[in-house]
Amino acid sequence: MKIGIVGCGYIANYYATTLPNHPELELVGVTDINIDRAKKFAKFYGAKHFSTVEDLLKEQEIAIVLNCTNPHSHYEVSRAVLMANKHVYTEKPMGMDFDEASKLVNLAKERKLFIASAPSILLGEYAQGIMKALRDEEIGHPILAYAQLDDGAVHNMRYWTWISRTGTEWPYENEFRVGSLLEHAGYCLTLLTAFFGPVKEVQAYTRCLVPNKINKDRIEDLGPDYSEACLEFRSGMVARLTIGSVAPHNHSLMIVGDEGVITTDDLYWNVQQKVYIQKRITSDSKNRENSHVYLTEKKEYEFERPEDFKFRSQDEVNVDWAKGVAELADAILHKRKCRLDMSHALHVMEIIDVLENARSFSGPQKIRTVFDPIEPADWIKEEKLLKGLTA
Repeated sequence: MKIGIVGCGYIANYYATTLPNHPELELVGVTDINIDRAKKFAKFYGAKHFSTVEDLLKEQEIAIVLNCTNPHSHYEVSRAVLMANKHVYTEKPMGMDFDEASKLVNLAKERKLFIASAPSILLGEYAQGIMKALRDEEIGHPILAYAQLDDGAVHNMRYWTWISRTGTEWPYENEFRVGSLLEHAGYCLTLLTAFFGPVKEVQAYTRCLVPNKINKDRIEDLGPDYSEACLEFRSGMVARLTIGSVAPHNHSLMIVGDEGVITTDDLYWNVQQKVYIQKRITSDSKNRENSHVYLTEKKEYEFERPEDFKFRSQDEVNVDWAKGVAELADAILHKRKCRLDMSHALHVMEIIDVLENARSFSGPQKIRTVFDPIEPADWIKEEKLLKGLTA
């Protein structure tokens, strides 16, 4: 299926670099408001350069447009793509708020089109493995989850040295102004809601703790760099979530069930990481300090994994970014529901909107949207079928 890219900045390189993992996808053309950047990107990846978004959208053979623009432009560009009767795969966030996201989803439904939103890590190995472990009740009934998305003090890192393959700098000023919630909350919220279903209620606290990241001598109007939230799911499950760019790096996840615990060390940017399980046991110990004796030793959860992907981004991020675009293309081709479902993405946007506006604890906030359960990937469904046939 032929695709186009709008926005040839830092993140677009992640997609273009991993596209060869999916030979069914062909990058036809690209465009960007920065013409020099777009021409350089087009030449590097062997695509046609279009002078404007309008010109790219006139290309009839392009079926999917990948929106890699600045978050403030996501709504405008995605709307233009849908109005041109093309499907959209957009970088997160889908819009700058729930209202923008709602309008895009409604427009897509009206025009019988797809709009899928990053992140696609839900399709990754460990996420599918966790979903399988939960479906197979490896830890019994899940009760509680602790999810961390602390990126470390990014403003103290050498972020000005982060350069893409086509020479584009990491857009640090935009990242700091948008804030860690809109930029990154989609990672953990997409996974948690896929694991445990729709959220019913949220209570949160959100602030910008380091307001002078860009210019050390003056205060800037920057987005939040710390958020703490408690999510209550319709299933009764509860999750505590921390998102920020101040505390030391911590991307861990712990899911507590009535029969055991699931843990991972890097919840977001290593799709091939290990998943660990500890079973709950009965102990005769009378010493409360030895609480660890109530769990078996941590063991890797074994499940069949798909073939490794060959083409990767140049840094430590171990994600097949184009996998989400391939999932969307396959859903379009076979006229099935996309696993990166727009109703699911809208639900995530509603939660983010609540967190973004929770400058201080203001009591429980109801979440109105819902979505249908997410189907497992074909490769993990096939594993279950094969085991059933050989049992």
